[in-house]
Amino acid sequence: MISLASSPAPREHYWDTLRAFAMLLGIPYHVALCYRPGEDWIVRTGEGVPGMNRLAEFIHLFRMPAFFLIAGYFAAMLLTRRAPGTWLRGRVKRLGIPFVATILTLVPLLNLACEFSTLPYAEALRSFRDNALTSGGYWVRHLWFIIVLLYCSAIAAALVRIVPALARGHVPPRADTMVANRLPLVLLATASIVGLWEGAAVEAFWDWGFATNLYQQILRIDEFIAYLPYFALGCLLQRMPAMQARFGQLSPTVLVIAIAATFVSMHWGGEVHPATGRFMATFAALAWTQVLVAAARTWFDRPSPTVRAVTEAAFVIYLFHMPIVIWLAWLGQDVPVPTWGKVIAVNLLTLALSWGAWLLIRRSGTLSLAFNGVRSPVPLHRAGTGTDAAEGPPR
Repeated sequence: MISLASSPAPREHYWDTLRAFAMLLGIPYHVALCYRPGEDWIVRTGEGVPGMNRLAEFIHLFRMPAFFLIAGYFAAMLLTRRAPGTWLRGRVKRLGIPFVATILTLVPLLNLACEFSTLPYAEALRSFRDNALTSGGYWVRHLWFIIVLLYCSAIAAALVRIVPALARGHVPPRADTMVANRLPLVLLATASIVGLWEGAAVEAFWDWGFATNLYQQILRIDEFIAYLPYFALGCLLQRMPAMQARFGQLSPTVLVIAIAATFVSMHWGGEVHPATGRFMATFAALAWTQVLVAAARTWFDRPSPTVRAVTEAAFVIYLFHMPIVIWLAWLGQDVPVPTWGKVIAVNLLTLALSWGAWLLIRRSGTLSLAFNGVRSPVPLHRAGTGTDAAEGPPR
């Protein structure tokens, strides 16, 4: 069923661009959550801008599905070059050290700003203490994707260890070509399968009583159930050269599917059963992921110093951006500026301050290890697209 690869593929610059874009989307997404009219998030601003709820919902449709597909693609690529155990140990170090460092330093600051935005200082400190002692989700916060990514990476490494032929296998060319020639139909069929999985499996997780402090808030099993299919699709895509080429081409039909699925999901997804809503959202997620991959390959499949710099900084930007967004949103409550101006300012200031944190961290081997998982930056112009830096998280 799987044939062995014969030669390495050339470097694909557009994946760097796509990763950089997916990572930076975390900033406008979380800012939009802060300023949804009439809705409080983990930080209470008491302000809102029309359209922020729709913007957050739209970004959420495809941002993490696209990320896990990209992560799966790079996992499959790297497992052709490294022993599974060696690769997995690198993943644990690259993700695990920043995970612990962020929990010990940045997450408490984030949580304090959340408490101060809703309660008087004395009560806020008591609430901070109580939640810190009882709620696992209070500590995981925006780091949940690291937990899920480590699960997915462990499964990929285990499969290659058990079936060594998977390390360099490709889908047979005939099957690959047949699937590639029917992209819109295959996308719809795949979305149906993934949507049914998400609708049934995630709902079963909740119905069977697993939504507890351990399984849901700390271990994030529900998120693992939801995003494992996208990681698997990324792995499979990397082993299908014909489909990969077709996936990287703009398709008017898929664009129409993306727009229609988004309209359906955003207008009716909240009015139906949650399982049905997840099923509907899957079509938009896969369609927009294909559109983004195709756009990146069409217009950005070339080396770019700017993209390289952003990709090197992206993990640190992600770790720091959330606490910065929360503090700026809280401190900006009483600033006499139109709310739309605050939205713009918080986006720009968060990007600037996160980038500044990266510039500081990259100067120190210790800080780089703590918040980037390596002693020093991994220059993409030397290491190429298939490095740990290229696979590192967004998100």
